Amino acid sequence: MAASQAGMADSVTQMNTYQSYVTMIGDPGAKDESKLQAAQELSENFEIIVLSPHYPTFLEHSVRIFIDILQKGKPHFISEHNVHQVRKLLLEMMYRMPPNELLKPHVETILSLCMKLLELENEQNVLVCLRLIIELHKHFRPAYNQEIQHFLQFVRSIYQNLPDHMNKIFEPKDPIKVKDLSELNIEALLSITYTSLPIQVDKKLPDGRPTTETCTLIPKGILSLKVLQELPIIVVLMYQLYKQNVQQEVTDYIPIIIGTITLKPAEDHRANPNFNKEVFVDFMGAQIKTLSFLAYIIRIYQQVVGEHSQLMVEGILGMLTLCPMEVTHLRKELLIAARHILATDLRIKFVPFMDKLFDESVLLGRGWTTHESLRPLAYSTLGDLVHHVRQHLPMSDLAKAVHLFSNNVHDETLPTSIQIISCKLLLNLVDCIRQRSESEASQGQDSVRTGQDLLMRMLEVFVIKFKTIAKLQLPILIQKSKAQQATAPAQTSATTQNIADSVKTDDGKPLITSPPTLIEPLGTVKTEERDAGKSKFGFPPSLASSYTVADCRSLVKTLVCGVKAITWRCASFKSSSNVEGGKLFTAKETEVFIRLVKWAMQALDIYTLSITPTAAQPTGLRQAPQQTVRTKEEKEVLEHFSGVFSVLDPHTFREIFSTTIEYMVERIAHNFALQIVGNTFLSNCGTSPIFATVLVEYLLGRMEEMGNGNAERSNLYLKLFKLVFGSVQLFAAENEHMLRPHLHQIVNRSMELAMTAKEPYNYFLLLRALFRSIGGGNHDLLYQEFLPLLPNLLQGLNSLQSGLHKQHMKDLFVELCLTVPVRLSSLLPYLPMLMDPLVSALNGSHTLISQGLRTLELCVDNLQPDFLYEHIQPVRAELMQALWRTLRNPTDQEAHVAFRILGKFGGRNRKMMIEPQRLEYSVRETPGPAVVTHFPDHNKPVEMPLEKIIDTAVTALKLSTTDPFYRRQCWEVIRSYLIASIKLDDDKSTMQKLFTHPSFQEGKINMIQGLPYKSSDKLARQTHVNALTGMFVGAAMKDLKSVVQPTMVAMVKHYTMVAIVQQAGPFSLNAKQVCLEGSMDALVLVDALAVIMGHEEKELCKPGQVALALILQTATNILGSKDRACRLPLFEYLAERMCSLCYDRAWYAKLGGCIAISFLYERMSIRWVYQHLFVFVKAQLFVMMDLTGEVSSGAIDKAKSNLENMLVLCAAPVDASSDPELAGIQKEAL
Repeated sequence: MAASQAGMADSVTQMNTYQSYVTMIGDPGAKDESKLQAAQELSENFEIIVLSPHYPTFLEHSVRIFIDILQKGKPHFISEHNVHQVRKLLLEMMYRMPPNELLKPHVETILSLCMKLLELENEQNVLVCLRLIIELHKHFRPAYNQEIQHFLQFVRSIYQNLPDHMNKIFEPKDPIKVKDLSELNIEALLSITYTSLPIQVDKKLPDGRPTTETCTLIPKGILSLKVLQELPIIVVLMYQLYKQNVQQEVTDYIPIIIGTITLKPAEDHRANPNFNKEVFVDFMGAQIKTLSFLAYIIRIYQQVVGEHSQLMVEGILGMLTLCPMEVTHLRKELLIAARHILATDLRIKFVPFMDKLFDESVLLGRGWTTHESLRPLAYSTLGDLVHHVRQHLPMSDLAKAVHLFSNNVHDETLPTSIQIISCKLLLNLVDCIRQRSESEASQGQDSVRTGQDLLMRMLEVFVIKFKTIAKLQLPILIQKSKAQQATAPAQTSATTQNIADSVKTDDGKPLITSPPTLIEPLGTVKTEERDAGKSKFGFPPSLASSYTVADCRSLVKTLVCGVKAITWRCASFKSSSNVEGGKLFTAKETEVFIRLVKWAMQALDIYTLSITPTAAQPTGLRQAPQQTVRTKEEKEVLEHFSGVFSVLDPHTFREIFSTTIEYMVERIAHNFALQIVGNTFLSNCGTSPIFATVLVEYLLGRMEEMGNGNAERSNLYLKLFKLVFGSVQLFAAENEHMLRPHLHQIVNRSMELAMTAKEPYNYFLLLRALFRSIGGGNHDLLYQEFLPLLPNLLQGLNSLQSGLHKQHMKDLFVELCLTVPVRLSSLLPYLPMLMDPLVSALNGSHTLISQGLRTLELCVDNLQPDFLYEHIQPVRAELMQALWRTLRNPTDQEAHVAFRILGKFGGRNRKMMIEPQRLEYSVRETPGPAVVTHFPDHNKPVEMPLEKIIDTAVTALKLSTTDPFYRRQCWEVIRSYLIASIKLDDDKSTMQKLFTHPSFQEGKINMIQGLPYKSSDKLARQTHVNALTGMFVGAAMKDLKSVVQPTMVAMVKHYTMVAIVQQAGPFSLNAKQVCLEGSMDALVLVDALAVIMGHEEKELCKPGQVALALILQTATNILGSKDRACRLPLFEYLAERMCSLCYDRAWYAKLGGCIAISFLYERMSIRWVYQHLFVFVKAQLFVMMDLTGEVSSGAIDKAKSNLENMLVLCAAPVDASSDPELAGIQKEAL
């Protein structure tokens, strides 16, 4: 309690002290120095005073005294005088008083005081008064009174008198130097002073030495340029508060204000070396503030301003021209004010002066800072103006606009938004250029050529911008996109820097250069000049960091729309011109379009980058296989891009795309969404036949690549072929003629290349696409063309479908046989050839059954019964059984169709069914391996046959549709069976003792007399082979590989070691095969390898080759050398089984045999290869002869390559002196 009382006592004491200071300031007898110290003390502690509980008392006391001093005291104009400083501090403290209820009673008095002081006080105090007036009006909003009206008239008088002072303001003044201030006639000096003026006064130091002291003369408020800068803000405030009362005042202001902004220093003053720039900056600041006021009221007083608009335009242009280059903020304010004025209808008044605004030295001045910081504002302002007045601009101004904004498009130091605005503006000028060309041409001026050249130059600008994006910006964005997920952000900036530094253009074209005439014709740029002034496009690293995918997308979209608009107008120029050949684009112009295709299709890759990379796309890049467009915007942009070329003359269109088709296909391969461009051409009546011809000729030249095993490229070509075929359905009349000359080549080349290709499937898919697209019954022209092909084609397809192939290939052959695109009447001579495929179809998949039923019903409906039954006779049983089988599923649509066909056959549907049913029967001699389970309550054990279990497991492993969990279980079953089949009684030491016996590395290895031993239990042996086959299948699967491979390696080594012990070493049984009776032979491994190598799925050959290498390695390790290992009868049997694959009927078995033989001659000892050379060569020659005219999927090529390699290997000379035996074996072999 005592403490708080003490605190209160201190507070009262403190406030009493401050009040005594106030009293001292008001005491006429006190010294000026003491008053200044008191005022400074109050000012420094004013925040404490305001927060004190005794502030109300202080306020009452101080306001009265402050007002009294300021009213009665005279203004002083030397800033160093104490009286001036005291008056300034008093005004500032009044300004700092909180505008609350306590101050309200004094507001009127204070405002009245301020209004008076405005006319009397010096510049510094008037500025404080103005701030005080604004603050009090804002918070207390006093009623409109005579003083406010007087104030506005006072402001008007200042503006009215300003022109009279212009000479005095800018007259060069000599420095003022006096011995004493009393010598000065301050009143006379103040009448010509507009900014603070330094005065040199002579003084003497205490030791008597002379010196000078500088005093500052402060101008009167009514003449001050700084005060003039603040007046417009107050007028705006008054207008906001008393709109109804001051409207007439503001109306009267406008001509005076417009007069003010047209004022400028006289030429001789500006030329004078002593011209005071600081004064000029203050004056210009006042003018710009005045213009801002005009911009604020212009919409309401547009009519009044309109009457003086000519002066206003001159004033703005004069200010832009004269604004000092060092003062960036002034030009910024000037541009913002001009922007508001240009947003009104008065902008039309600027049209005669556009050439000045297009001059950058007028618009932006010559200052570096101005140039760097204000260009976005200046160009967006100018762009808006040009956009709105473009219809009124003459051709010369349009040319200047194109020149200026084309430069902006390529100025990488400008923000992307300004580049986009520049592109959009150029786009909006296209129509005006055409209209202006035509209107000026009708007046006899030669401006059509100029208009065309201008448009082509704009197109060139856009093409170069596409190139900049493709070569500089896109790599940086891709890099950033990848780096967003990378762990080393530091590395990114370095890489971005490197890209920015290293990527330069290889054929940079010059931007639009300021033309001496209206615009240079496009063809006049000589090569030497182009190289001399080759422009280097850079992408500043500072901008690269802030550049985004969204920015780039927006820019690309604008460029595409711009290119389209320009091309359409150019094309209409051409079509309306009367010149001979005027409709065609020149070679120079066509070259621009060719470059457009090149760079734009690269820049459109921006849509492959996602705006926000997600976890699903770790690099922010689109995943390669995606075959659709990613956004609606991308689709629209691609369609607009296609639209660029749709209006071109057919000759020009053909020229462009016959040149760029290869590049275009490469781009589509990289970014599949670009196929929309080709698709749009093909679905446009005008461009479809031309583009289809160009594309199909390109694809026919690349047909060989469709079978070389490159899946991505093959699929692309196939899709493009489908697009071409699809266009025939769209525009039958035009595109049948396009396809007709190529039909024979497509069919014949497909059949021919399929015979030798590594991946023949694609060629038959191509034929299917062709048959499906023209098989609708509406293309008689193409059916006529097809007739000569029919006999050979049907014969070829028929023989293929009856051969051994993978199931999907076989289905495809059957479908091709049934969908040959000719009329039924043309097929009649070849009907017998369709019967086998028809039966295959009815026994095939859902799709094939539907196709087969359609074909059969067509025949039944349209052919004479006797003629039809005669041809059905050879296949009648299979056909009828297939039809009856189709009935079994009553829910399927096929069942209804089959039922209908059976009905149409009438009684013959049963007469034909005289063959016995096919029965399944067993020819097993032994029960085979089984899992025997004993139950306590049963005498007889239960046997589960393992043959079926292993078969099911192996089949399930081969199917790609099997669930990963069940696939793993299948492998567990196979593994358990294989492990259970092995005897593992021997311990490790016994095994080591056996295999280190010297007879393995030194003893003789005899050949087996007669046939090698094989287990007599054929069923058990076959089950064992199946289990080993299943093991190899598992080893080829990605998800099982790591689990299966260790077991596979162990098994292969185990079986090889068993074979070695039986065929060499101390216990060789080559002469006593009978001893092996009752056990499983080790040759099951070789038989399983033969199954794997001959399997239709060639991926399975890989684990097969690993197993072959393991067998050879294990034998070599035990027998000491490869030469001894190769003498084992095991390898004799291996060679025999692998060669037997080459004599199998199926191409895939033959190919497996060739791969195995390739392994054997490369890895086995040369002596062994010589001994088996004849067998190998014979097998390879058989493959080549047997598969001629068949689909070989690369088997013939492999056989050829094997023969060539064996010849090189075996015909190499052997030194007879060092190894006569080997030389003899070689001679005998060859």
